Amino acid sequence: MSTTLFNDDILGVVLDAGSQNMKAGFAGEPSPRAMVPTTVARFRRDGLTDGIPQIYCGTEAIKKRGISKMVWPVREGMIQNWDEMEKMWHYIFYKELHVPPENSRIMHSVHPLTPKSDKQRMAEILFESFAINGLYLAKSPTLVLNAYGRTSGVVYENGYACSYAAPVFEGFPMKYATVTSPVTGKMLSDRLQNLMFKAGYSFTTPYEIDLIDQIKKDICYISQDYATELTASSGYESKAKYNLPDGQHIMLGQERFLCPEVLFKPELEDLKCRNIIDSICRSIDMCDLEYRPLFYNNIVFSGGTSLTTGLVERVTRELTQILKKNLPDVTLKVDAMEMRKYAAWAGGSMLASFPNLREFWFTKEEYEDVGSERIKFKFF
Repeated sequence: MSTTLFNDDILGVVLDAGSQNMKAGFAGEPSPRAMVPTTVARFRRDGLTDGIPQIYCGTEAIKKRGISKMVWPVREGMIQNWDEMEKMWHYIFYKELHVPPENSRIMHSVHPLTPKSDKQRMAEILFESFAINGLYLAKSPTLVLNAYGRTSGVVYENGYACSYAAPVFEGFPMKYATVTSPVTGKMLSDRLQNLMFKAGYSFTTPYEIDLIDQIKKDICYISQDYATELTASSGYESKAKYNLPDGQHIMLGQERFLCPEVLFKPELEDLKCRNIIDSICRSIDMCDLEYRPLFYNNIVFSGGTSLTTGLVERVTRELTQILKKNLPDVTLKVDAMEMRKYAAWAGGSMLASFPNLREFWFTKEEYEDVGSERIKFKFF
């Protein structure tokens, strides 16, 4: 099946729970076995008289959303609903990976700003409810850099509901220098929905909103010269045809680059926050002077929104201009690997398979001896 840890009976399972999708698979493998929506659906079937709600998770939940109450237990990269998250873990173990958790050691990613109390709660549920064999909690930026083959650098995570710039030095995230942003993939989807409405296209049902996400991924792009393109793309000839699944089509022009431009101009959505360039620079500026050349030379991207066409090129160009003016002796390098949509999971898969990591796992025996309090200090 997969690479085992410690002995032939213990599997290494890697989990990365995002606000939109949960990635799950086995240590040592190049890609996750499962990428499913991080959601739980509850509804009452016709004829059910005892009042017990039927529960579905992941892809099964999406199929029932028209007649269900949907709960997304992870918001802004952190677990907010522990009861529903427990159901997601159960679904992943038994329905997606088909592994007994009691024979597994879990490498689980966590947001860089996750409080210690949440890590303790996670350990308690996984050990008490699932009797896992061992646990390792790793901060997402460290895992992302691991996927890039590095231990130091700045990670710009641009996910569906979570965006931040986070510097990491020798595998240790610098929490005090992590800069968050409200400009996420979901915000871009909402913005595209509004822009399309102004263009005469009303997409409001759950299915249509999913379609907006796909349209955003397929034809939206970052303009390399926003002011010029805004003036030059006002005519019909600049519009692109997009074929819908039902055989109809829509025509979109400026909407394609107006949507993601908010990454560089938050004021387009009346947001008073740093843009993507300022977030990266601010994150680096909060670190010691001696580390700044290292960080500018190791900027990497992760998250599905970072796949937007033209993003890496625009960021590189604007950062280059800033460095030429302020730090002419510093070399800039921006990397964006093809699998950055699940870079944190891939880094976790690599880390979990390292033999020299064995002594750092929080084992079932250790949990039974000292309890969950130790988790606060083991994974700081």
